[in-house]
Amino acid sequence: MKMKLQDHYEPIQPELLAVQQEISEQLQISDKDLSVVLEEISRRQGKMLRPAFVLLCGKLISDIRSEHINLAAMVELIHRASLLHDDVIDKAQLRRGQPSANALWGNTAAVLLGDFLLSRAFALGAMSQFDSTADLLCKTAQTLCEGELKQNLLKGFWSLTEQDYFQIIEAKTASLFRCSCQLGAMASGASKQQVEALSEFGFQYGRAFQIADDLRDILSTEKQEGKTLGTDLLEKKLTLPVIHWINHNKEQKQVLVEQITACRDAKNLTQQMRLDGSINYTMRSVRECIDKARQQLDMFNSTPAKDALFSLANNVVSDIS
Repeated sequence: MKMKLQDHYEPIQPELLAVQQEISEQLQISDKDLSVVLEEISRRQGKMLRPAFVLLCGKLISDIRSEHINLAAMVELIHRASLLHDDVIDKAQLRRGQPSANALWGNTAAVLLGDFLLSRAFALGAMSQFDSTADLLCKTAQTLCEGELKQNLLKGFWSLTEQDYFQIIEAKTASLFRCSCQLGAMASGASKQQVEALSEFGFQYGRAFQIADDLRDILSTEKQEGKTLGTDLLEKKLTLPVIHWINHNKEQKQVLVEQITACRDAKNLTQQMRLDGSINYTMRSVRECIDKARQQLDMFNSTPAKDALFSLANNVVSDIS
């Protein structure tokens, strides 16, 4: 039986509630007009994956302290800011089944809301007792923006390579997971070796997480009666299954590209990717990243926090199996 995401958070449930409370407090302001908007943003909790990694990696080493709570709130604020900006870029009307911020208040307001969340994250970072916190957060936010920028500049660029793809997802997704794990370990006084291991765990998890997410976009088209392409393809974002498919036979590449650009029968397109091995190839890539992530946990004693990290990693694989 598949576990719900919240079930993996059992070792840190009280602490995660404290993170949510901290985020709510950071989004409280005296201006009545703006507070209504910020309260709506605060109410939308999301998956809380990145703060969960801060807390679980911290709990591998020591008890959770207030510093962990603040760090977890920081990474979640950065993540939520990136989602607000993403929805504007993608012209998304929904976010987790609810109207997106840009749909409710317009593109300008959504961008400024994202900027506000970033400002609150860095304000928290400036108060951290660790000198390296603000620097790590700034570098991670910069890397995340570089990944998003590169992805958008290369939309519809059919010569995109797997190397380009991995550079994009490592920047826009894996970097924040790596930062989350690193911050949690640092706040617990972890050794250099432990910090490096958990940093790599987050990095490999983040790579697998994004590849799996991109694969689900392709696979979801199989349930749409072949009427529409996946969201990424509609936005001309080339992801790993597509890159592999159009490059597996160099002589046929132009033909396959024309199929994609002209086709609205996504179900048939996905079936072709299956037959040519591109779906299985992508699934193997997810499993390889998760295997590398799990190996990083070998040095740690068996605890509920370790078990939770391990099961979260397994969950990425089971989601696409």
